[in-house]
Amino acid sequence: MEELFERFPSKEVFDTFFQMNYKPMAYEDVKEAMEALVADAGLDIFYEDYAKSGKVSKADFKDHLSQAARFQFEDAMTEAYYEKNPDVYEAAFGLYELDPARSGGITRTFHEKYQESYEALLDELFDHMIAPLL
Repeated sequence: MEELFERFPSKEVFDTFFQMNYKPMAYEDVKEAMEALVADAGLDIFYEDYAKSGKVSKADFKDHLSQAARFQFEDAMTEAYYEKNPDVYEAAFGLYELDPARSGGITRTFHEKYQESYEALLDELFDHMIAPLL
C-alpha cells in the first residue's frame, strides 16, 4: 500500500487524478436510501425539541438532525459515493489508512467535494421529503 504515496506524492497529483475520475453525485444516487429513512422516521430525524418548536427550516435543519439520522444519511451518502467513484474513494481512504496526518493534505479535495455533495443532497432531501411533512 505504500505505493499509494508513490502514486500520489502531492495534492496536485491527487487532484489531477480526482478531476479525471470523479463522477459528480446527484440526488438520484441517494434518493431511495435517504427518502426511505425519512419515510420511516418522519420528523423524528431531528432532535426532539427542534421538531416540536415548529420552526423547522431549510436554513438550519442540518444543524438539528439527530445523531442517529446523521449517521444513517452519511452511511447512505458514503455507499452511493463509493458506488459511483470506487477508484477515487479507495485511493483516498487507502492513503488515509497508511498515514492519516500525511494523507489529509493530499486528499483534501476528495473530502471537500464529499462534504459539499453531502450538504447539497441534504438540501434536496429537505425539498423533496421534509418540507412536505411540515
